[in-house]
Amino acid sequence: MEKKAKKRRHYTFMIIPHDPGARTVGLKIPVFWIYLIVISFVFAVGVVGSSLVYSTVLSRRLIHYSNTIAKNQEQQGVIVSFKNETEKLNYAVEELIKEDDRLRQLLGMETWKGKIRLSTALKENNPRSDAEKVSYEFKVADMRLTERKKSFNELKSWVNKVRARYAMTPSRWPIHGRIVSRFGYRIYPWRGFHTGLDISGYYGAPVRATADGVVSFVGWKRGYGKTVVIKHDHEFSTLFAHNSRFAVKVGQPVSKGQIICYVGNTGYTTGPHLHYEVRKFNKAINPVSYLDLNILTASRIWRR
Repeated sequence: MEKKAKKRRHYTFMIIPHDPGARTVGLKIPVFWIYLIVISFVFAVGVVGSSLVYSTVLSRRLIHYSNTIAKNQEQQGVIVSFKNETEKLNYAVEELIKEDDRLRQLLGMETWKGKIRLSTALKENNPRSDAEKVSYEFKVADMRLTERKKSFNELKSWVNKVRARYAMTPSRWPIHGRIVSRFGYRIYPWRGFHTGLDISGYYGAPVRATADGVVSFVGWKRGYGKTVVIKHDHEFSTLFAHNSRFAVKVGQPVSKGQIICYVGNTGYTTGPHLHYEVRKFNKAINPVSYLDLNILTASRIWRR
């Protein structure tokens, strides 16, 4: 009997209206249905809550993944841009190396050896990802530019030395005129070895120094007449003879192109002209090779 009572247990819900004349409604619901409704409600709330939490987490992850993909795409774009820039930079460095080697060849210098050490140092690296490759290329470009800087400094130092030596090397015409008697053996107007060039010029024409130096002689020399001798570095000296008058004195420093005397016909001459000599180690050499020199042609003469 007790078991049957338990099975028949139920809850009665009364709906009592405020109107005294209205009928009260009673609703009997078995306990089993109450439990079932409560469990269903709790389960539904749990499912809905879990769904909300999962959807929230999922949406956050999707946003994070979307942002990550966008950043990766942006980084990839930057990497591609850097890669293009490094290619341009490497091309510019290659052109710079070619010009460097060409200039060194013209100046008679050895090819820069730094790039051999550079290639040896770079063999140790083995980049894998695109970002590592770009970083590697930048390091390569930076090292190569450092080598170019060293080479440039060496070239700059060498060019300064070349310019100083060029200033002291006879490299221009003392006067503008026609060569009437060349260097070497001759029979007219006097038989014998001619140690310079005779250059035509009108009487009183200005004669200019062909290189920087210091005046070592001003005066009369037998056969040469009024003569000026200028001493230059690297064992060069120049002689200007048959002058009418002087514009310098002994011990005076002179610059290339400076007026030092004037054309005349003193000494053994047949008319106004300039006798011009270039001497190395006090031995007369052919001045023709020293008339129209620039730095490059002068450097070729120095290498002989």
